[in-house]
Amino acid sequence: MNTRKIILVSIFVFLACQRLISLDDFLFEPTQIDEYLRPEDFDDEWGTRFIIPDSLVEPVLLTSMGNTIYGFFVHGHPDSATNNQVTILYCHGKDENINRYWIWVEHFWEMGYNVFIFDYQGYGKSEGSPSGEALFSDGLESLHYLQARTDIDTSKIVFYGWSLGAFVASYLAADEHHPAALIFESAPASASALLQDAILLNMPGCYVVDADFDNETRIEHVGCPFFMMHGRTDDFVVFERHVHRIWDNAVDPKGNLWIDDAGHDDIITVLGMQYHQAVIDFVNDYVF
Repeated sequence: MNTRKIILVSIFVFLACQRLISLDDFLFEPTQIDEYLRPEDFDDEWGTRFIIPDSLVEPVLLTSMGNTIYGFFVHGHPDSATNNQVTILYCHGKDENINRYWIWVEHFWEMGYNVFIFDYQGYGKSEGSPSGEALFSDGLESLHYLQARTDIDTSKIVFYGWSLGAFVASYLAADEHHPAALIFESAPASASALLQDAILLNMPGCYVVDADFDNETRIEHVGCPFFMMHGRTDDFVVFERHVHRIWDNAVDPKGNLWIDDAGHDDIITVLGMQYHQAVIDFVNDYVF
């Protein structure tokens, strides 16, 4: 680390200790919108195909901490009656809103699974502001919504956490309800580990981590089959500094897929149909 960087980091640490800086700006990057699923609001690089019939997409409104949050329940592809028994509770990442993650919904729909995706408080059209407490509340209300539905098999709900969403999925699985299975994609070990990656320095305790985001601890208490996917070239959640802190603590049965040429958000693109097969094989082995 050069002298200039040392000085800047030292100033940053001093200011952090003086005013107890929050990590919210680091962890959450929401985008607000006035409508969902308009093609003109999607970036081409997201790869969204708009292949799901409108008749299979149900808008859902929930209340979390007194705020309205938005979600969508998507019925699985009708040609896959067996897979329609499984419902994915999808917890998305720290950026944008539901639109950004619709490509994952499309892939799950193609596999035949039902999907429920929701926006955290402060994301998309959801009211409120994101925080650790808010995200956990949003996830729990989403789980309660699925458990109250009479048209799905509630014993076959799979929690799926992508990046930041893995914190929500692990909280639900460890602290609230053991699902049929838990899947992580590009998951950080903890909020503290992410921070250390960002500034290459172990920050003192005066730097406030408000959110109880700790996958490496919670994974020990998850009592269901676990599957983990991660790209070896991930430059945000660095493979060498995060993956084994979770994987080594996870209990059996568990499986993994480490992708040599994938980064943080391109596992689907790199794997193509192999992504489908990996998820389907895991679900077939442990959910049915």
